[in-house]
Amino acid sequence: MTQMSLVSNCRMRRTTAWKARFSLMIGSVFLTTLFPIQLRGGILEDLAPQTGKAVASINWIDETGRTRNLSELAGYPVILLPIYTRCKTACIQNIAQLTNTLGDSSVDPRQFRVFLFSFDKTDTPAALAAYRLRERIPLGWSIGTATPQNIEALMESIGFQYGRAGTEFAHANLLVFLDSKLRIAKWIYGTGYSGRDIDLGSKIASGKSDWIGQHSQPMYALLLLGGSLLCVALLYHMSELIRARQQHRANHAAAAAEGGCGD
Repeated sequence: MTQMSLVSNCRMRRTTAWKARFSLMIGSVFLTTLFPIQLRGGILEDLAPQTGKAVASINWIDETGRTRNLSELAGYPVILLPIYTRCKTACIQNIAQLTNTLGDSSVDPRQFRVFLFSFDKTDTPAALAAYRLRERIPLGWSIGTATPQNIEALMESIGFQYGRAGTEFAHANLLVFLDSKLRIAKWIYGTGYSGRDIDLGSKIASGKSDWIGQHSQPMYALLLLGGSLLCVALLYHMSELIRARQQHRANHAAAAAEGGCGD
């Protein structure tokens, strides 16, 4: 076998290997883009809120110590805000932002419910009552907590992520709009929303159409997939240029070697 044949065979093997790696990269990008899930305890789990999903119908305890069921809030759209009373920063900001934006919105307070739910199992009815007074929470809003099992069930059903950070909690800032049947209609992350966002969330929770919201996840997945594929294509193109340059040098060296043998 001549040196040129060896070079050609080596080039074919490199091309086949690169195609296999490229296919694996494409498959990985496709799977991680279209299926944004994590593996917890051997179970694939979607961590984000899911539009149309009914929240867990738990028993909860209000600031008077009375046990109630979440179904009591059904019949009207509900704005659900997870908090805990010992939080000195984010939760207070969340309540203040919700109060201010509701005041700036056109929503009729008689046509919806607001539910502040503590995900801290140590919050007692007395702590909830003191929190209402301290933070000047409107009397028309409900505030409560539940047993550890019911807290976990409700938070999991709305896709709310939180965890212990010393004696406090690290948690997302999440505002969830439920429809009159206590199904997730829309949600907002962060505190940068306005009265118009409250109006939109309330309208959607009342049954109005939200085409962008309904298709936001597939649209985001497609955009992310397109960007990822573009990055992979650029890497592939750069690798091809480098490989072509190396191949040119190898061919030139092989030709020079054969020419030397001929002499």
